[in-house]
Amino acid sequence: MEQEQSGYRRDQNKYRSLGELVRGLFFICFALFAFFAEKLGMGEFRLSPTAMNIFASVLMAYGLFRVYRGGKQLFFNKG
Repeated sequence: MEQEQSGYRRDQNKYRSLGELVRGLFFICFALFAFFAEKLGMGEFRLSPTAMNIFASVLMAYGLFRVYRGGKQLFFNKG
C-alpha cells in the first residue's frame, strides 16, 4: 500500500513539473508576442512601447523562472 502511494506521489510530481514547464513556455510565448507583435504588424497596443517592453520583460523573466524550476524538478530531482 505504501509503495503504491509513493509511486502515485512520484507520478504526481512529474505532472507538476511538466505543468511548470508548460506554463513557463506559455509565458515566454506571451512575452515574445508582446515584444514583437507591433513590430511585425500583428497587433497594436494602447500602452507605450516602453511600458510594453517592461511588461514583456517581466513575462519573460517569470516564464524562464517557471521553465528553470520545472526542468530542475523533472530532470535533476534525486528523490
